[in-house]
Amino acid sequence: MIESLDAVFYTAIFVLPGFIVNSIIDSTNPPKRFREFTYLLKCIIFSIMHCAIWSWLYKIVLESDLVSTFWFWLLLVAISVLGSAILGLIIAFLKQSNLAKRLLEKIGAKTIHSTPTAWDYYFSKQESAFVIITLVDDTKLYGWYAKDSFTSSDEEERDIYVQKGYKVTDDGTWILDEESAGFYVAKNQIKYIEIKKGENNE
Repeated sequence: MIESLDAVFYTAIFVLPGFIVNSIIDSTNPPKRFREFTYLLKCIIFSIMHCAIWSWLYKIVLESDLVSTFWFWLLLVAISVLGSAILGLIIAFLKQSNLAKRLLEKIGAKTIHSTPTAWDYYFSKQESAFVIITLVDDTKLYGWYAKDSFTSSDEEERDIYVQKGYKVTDDGTWILDEESAGFYVAKNQIKYIEIKKGENNE
């Protein structure tokens, strides 16, 4: 029984880092939708990378006098969680900086942008801007999109929440709607979105 529990625990320690690394990358970069098999394969690859990088630290714990004690298992879990978090943050940073893409371009290699859609490309930058959202019935909504606004990163749920609503006068002046707490637009209501530069001083 003890041996079987140990095997389950060791398996969990190997598998867990891959999911942690992948979750961190997806939370900081626009995620692509993968089939279950591809997603699992990615997690396994990240787990292998994690084990390769932190193998020296695992070896120290496994060869210590703490084997099968509470502190032994606690240290293994800590290495798995903290090590994978560090690895995930490093990969996420490299992906955001497009370092590999820039290096390949310097040697003349053609690259494809890793961001799956234009929607993800713009809204993942989290830049503040005035927006004009034209609905499918040609109604126009005016608002201020900033840090408290939200757009879905799920390719099947491209909805948007804009944190401040505006009214536009006949002469084109934008006036903050004092009663507005923002507005939500479902994906099937959006015809297109215009983005306007400017600063909100309200």
